[in-house]
Amino acid sequence: MEDDRDDSPATLGGDIETEIKEMMGLFDTPSFARRGLELEEMLRRIRLRCERARAERLEMVWMRLRQWTRVATGPEDPEVLTSSIEPLWTLTNAEPPNWSLSPATRSRRLAAARDLVAALERFNRRWTEFLGTFKLQPANLVIDQYNRYYVMEKECVMGSGRLAARFFTPVPPLTSEQLLLEHPFLPVPELIEHPRGWLTG
Repeated sequence: MEDDRDDSPATLGGDIETEIKEMMGLFDTPSFARRGLELEEMLRRIRLRCERARAERLEMVWMRLRQWTRVATGPEDPEVLTSSIEPLWTLTNAEPPNWSLSPATRSRRLAAARDLVAALERFNRRWTEFLGTFKLQPANLVIDQYNRYYVMEKECVMGSGRLAARFFTPVPPLTSEQLLLEHPFLPVPELIEHPRGWLTG
């Protein structure tokens, strides 16, 4: 009787993938899978740590943004600010602004803008300090071991280097620049201390 099984590479690859999934459900998780989960969990913890540290340092900025909304009708004020501060709400995950129906006096708006600038500068200093103390070596060791051994360990289970390397992408090491790109400094607006036409004595 003719054997009508399909032993094509695609079918064999699919069978192997199915067997691997069954093994992961019936036995201890393979080493390559544990390595991938370890990396994923480590990156999650780093992201969470940055988010928590950032939120702790943003409390004063949030307060000053609320203070600004009580004296201004929007994020732009050509009498006090040289540029719009609208990006700050997105960059800080601040609550949506509830603008005043009418602007306060210029002196009050300028005072609120000074307080906001001071809070932004303080945040950037503290964020610099935090990133400067963030130890990346332990995380990069996990990344390096993942890049070195993941495919090798998966090949031992699957029996095929080609299948083991499929969809694998090496993870670049973490850098301070990368953390700063994902969790940036806050732009500090320039103030218009003296409006055009202001005279000094």
